[in-house]
Amino acid sequence: MGLPGCETTDWLTLGGPAGSKSVGGASAAASAPSALAASSGNSAARGSLSSLGRAVIVLRINFDVFRVRVARGVFSESGKIWNHLDEEAIPADTALLLQRNGLRAARGKLDSWPPIKALLEAETQVETSRSSMMVSNGLPLTVELDPRPRTQVLFLLRADGHGAGRTYAESTNSLRIEYEIPLTDTNAVVVEAMPEIRLPQTAARFAFAPDGLIEHPAQRPARVLRELAFRMVVGPDEFFVIGPSSAAHQAHLAGSLFLCEEIEGRQFESMYFITPRVVATGQSRGP
Repeated sequence: MGLPGCETTDWLTLGGPAGSKSVGGASAAASAPSALAASSGNSAARGSLSSLGRAVIVLRINFDVFRVRVARGVFSESGKIWNHLDEEAIPADTALLLQRNGLRAARGKLDSWPPIKALLEAETQVETSRSSMMVSNGLPLTVELDPRPRTQVLFLLRADGHGAGRTYAESTNSLRIEYEIPLTDTNAVVVEAMPEIRLPQTAARFAFAPDGLIEHPAQRPARVLRELAFRMVVGPDEFFVIGPSSAAHQAHLAGSLFLCEEIEGRQFESMYFITPRVVATGQSRGP
């Protein structure tokens, strides 16, 4: 079964050519900054570059997203897949916090995909889907995990040991990916990924102000779970993953809401293999 709104393809090839079209499972706006403009904290360098009017290489990033859905326990209760991945790509305290909330993240190399593929082939039921998105403006990429609106209760375990719960009516779940290109290696991508709960769209409204009538356009508010964000550098021959931890099937935790589901009375869980690729598109003399 394919992911709704996504292009279904052969999941056995990771990070292969995926084209540059927009797919329903992912969204982002598009314009074209330079490699410097894509990096945060470099305003001085950007100002110097634009004032000199020097040509720079315009870069785009292609995100190739593989979703693999299997029976409960294949990812969350076994280390076979995770043994081929580097979980030390994120700090230990971040990894522990994610695991307590039912999530797990790691980085992998493309040559580690064949043994992972072999393990998945040994499973009796594997459902996959793939989507691709080209972005170039530095705005976050949203990967839609489940498009079905529903009322859900999220219970968040924080790093200080305290917990908090909240109900989100008619909401959907997404993975938010922010990114930048490091100046030290323009072939790598620094990614910061986090769960996101998207709320129902608000209607446009008007309000009176001293200067006249002001329009407040329709919006799609979201609850970004930055408490559960993880950040890592992904090289040109690498990918990163987010999957369920052993706590994922505990009701109301983020791992349960975002990566687990029940279909016809059976429990399933998903893992996302995401491959970012930097694509040079030419030269620009603009700022």
